[in-house]
Amino acid sequence: MLHRWQIGFILGLGLLAGQPAQPRNQAWVLALDGRGAMVGDLKPEEFRVKVDGKIQTPIQVKTPAQTAEAAQSWVLVFEPIRDTNMRATAFIAAADFLTKVPDGDRVFIVIRGKDSLESLMPGFSLRRGLWAEALAKVPNLLPEGLVGISKESLQGAGYRADFTDAADGSPGQEALTALLVQFRSGAPGWAKGTIDQRGVSVLDRLNLNNPGFVSGLLATVAREAKVLGGIIDQLASMPGQKHLVVFSRCEADDLTHPSVKQAATRPDRRPGDTTGTGFVRERGDMGGPAEAASLATRDLTLLQADLKARAVSAGVTLYSVAGAGQNVMGQIGTIAPATGGFAFPLSIGVETQFGQGIQVFGSRYLVQWREDAAPGTPVTLEVTTTRKDVKLVVQSLR
Repeated sequence: MLHRWQIGFILGLGLLAGQPAQPRNQAWVLALDGRGAMVGDLKPEEFRVKVDGKIQTPIQVKTPAQTAEAAQSWVLVFEPIRDTNMRATAFIAAADFLTKVPDGDRVFIVIRGKDSLESLMPGFSLRRGLWAEALAKVPNLLPEGLVGISKESLQGAGYRADFTDAADGSPGQEALTALLVQFRSGAPGWAKGTIDQRGVSVLDRLNLNNPGFVSGLLATVAREAKVLGGIIDQLASMPGQKHLVVFSRCEADDLTHPSVKQAATRPDRRPGDTTGTGFVRERGDMGGPAEAASLATRDLTLLQADLKARAVSAGVTLYSVAGAGQNVMGQIGTIAPATGGFAFPLSIGVETQFGQGIQVFGSRYLVQWREDAAPGTPVTLEVTTTRKDVKLVVQSLR
């Protein structure tokens, strides 16, 4: 295994295309040059900070060399993933990543079970063998959709903030490597699930013609988001850098697809209607597709805003492995950049790119400044550098 400092210098090419609680006057900042390589020698005077449009003076800057050796915490959340091939891609990406986690970092794995989010370990673990045991269960347990009536609290092994264990060294690493080999060489269908049908659009899957179905789906997504928000809140008191990665390809991601927003602005017409008048509300009906799309867009926007605010407040960086890239990034991928994270598309190739690309986020600057006003609701944050040809990846809220 490479040390985090070595990883930071090597990786990042794909990204360009200890305190008791998270202070609101600091940010983790990733600096990349024009080639995508990590820049580790920025000086404090080269940073510029604006909070809610007001210039703030940095009072302390810790370099990646100073922050990278501290233990970090990683949460892997597996929401439902449809399509056998996409499931295999996601599972291999996760296994590959776990083999690259630096010594001393802790991991917590959560999966969407038959009806709720469940933890596969009682808390953050240093034991790589336990990571391998948990990940090995995911293909058989993870559904392809948001089935069942989701509970509003974390199920399974739950979460204990006081849970501790000991690292298992080489045996644990060998177990992870063996699992990765098993995933990569598995027989057809090892990842479970079914092959996606061609020609089925997002709007077809969401069935916007049935507003009752859409309302029920939104309620399920809201309960899922509540549990995820609770996990984020639990991380607020943890020291060091905290990362939460969501692997997903399900209805929650469909609801954030651009075509849903487009559907919200289209008139609803009955079959055969050529008058152009569109949908007309009648007594006893439940609305039309455009109304259902508007409801979905509104509710998802509110849920995303809440998760984003919680992550920023708790000092948690969000990442997503979902969507197809560009404007199709999934529920968490849409908000990940605002927390200083990144949206990796769930597509062929991510199984090797993710494990490498995300490691560079472990080598970030810690920029701190002093504010006169007490912390309040999230406001805009802008961190820039005076050095030319250096790109900063940082949260846009504080």
